Amino acid sequence: MILQDGDKRRKKFLKEGDVLKRMRNTGGGGKGLLAGGAVLFGFGFLLAAPCLLVSLNAALSVGGIFLIPGFLLIVLGKAMQNRKVRSYLEYYKKETGFDEGELMELERELMEPDMVMFGNVPYNNPQGATKKNPQIPCMITRNYFVAPFVMGNSYIRRISDMILAAYSQELPGINGYRQGLVFLSKRDDDAYNNGTLTRDVCMEIIGVLKERQPSLITGQMFVYEDRQYNVLTDGPQIAEMFRKQDKTEERT
Repeated sequence: MILQDGDKRRKKFLKEGDVLKRMRNTGGGGKGLLAGGAVLFGFGFLLAAPCLLVSLNAALSVGGIFLIPGFLLIVLGKAMQNRKVRSYLEYYKKETGFDEGELMELERELMEPDMVMFGNVPYNNPQGATKKNPQIPCMITRNYFVAPFVMGNSYIRRISDMILAAYSQELPGINGYRQGLVFLSKRDDDAYNNGTLTRDVCMEIIGVLKERQPSLITGQMFVYEDRQYNVLTDGPQIAEMFRKQDKTEERT
């Protein structure tokens, strides 16, 4: 589903800006340590409370087994997450090849009314996404394709660099295949895919990308110079072929 400008679900995700920073703050080892520390802290209090009926020393002895490691995990997790967030611009520079000025331009475009945001409720939905609280699998601005990944990672490419986006029912999966979106840009070493997207959301994403990049290939397989390519198996060769084309055009 497309979340139009003014949609409450869109407003919730965008909040007051700093979209790239908040995307980077999602998940990660630091968050895992924080969660683990909180669990240990909770166990410590639950076990220490009954021991207070016996003595304070007993409560401290029993509770300390969990409280001290829990506290240390929370401190370490907070430090790791803070360091990750502080260096978010360096992460995006490395992942995208953009300089800081272009990243700020991307941030501005993410807040523009013509940015297209997509919501998704997977068929297999272990995280409990709903229409009121859908996953946000990607956003398409005037010039950029932005897909938040787990653990605070992201896929960000210029739309002008996108080669292919297609719906596939042959995505590699455990004990068989998945269906979803497969996509590739000139900057990629191989194709990426998202097997949580419904067919309708895939087709919406492909449609908007095609509008903004008319040369986009929208089939999983295509023929070029008498050779058939399959993006699921030939992603590196396809990306390299298009990079070589760009270099040839630059020389002519």
